[in-house]
Amino acid sequence: MFRTLNRLAPDATWTGAGIGKDQITLNAWSLELGGHCRTGLEDNVRLDREKLAPSNAALVKRVVELCGRYGRRPATVPEARVLLKLAA
Repeated sequence: MFRTLNRLAPDATWTGAGIGKDQITLNAWSLELGGHCRTGLEDNVRLDREKLAPSNAALVKRVVELCGRYGRRPATVPEARVLLKLAA
């Protein structure tokens, strides 16, 4: 799907979203391929098999740490508004 998207819409902004145990895997794939990530308790309630996520912040922190492995960083609020074409 990624190759097709790049061929048909090379300037598209895209996000990979995994549910449950696959959330962190999809986050990593998205970061590796240049996409964005979605994370939060609405899609996943665990940090790992044994530990419930205490908050959305814990899941976000995990993705922020993952960004470093791929030479990426989270968008700032102003950057996210530009990416999503939202009014300032």
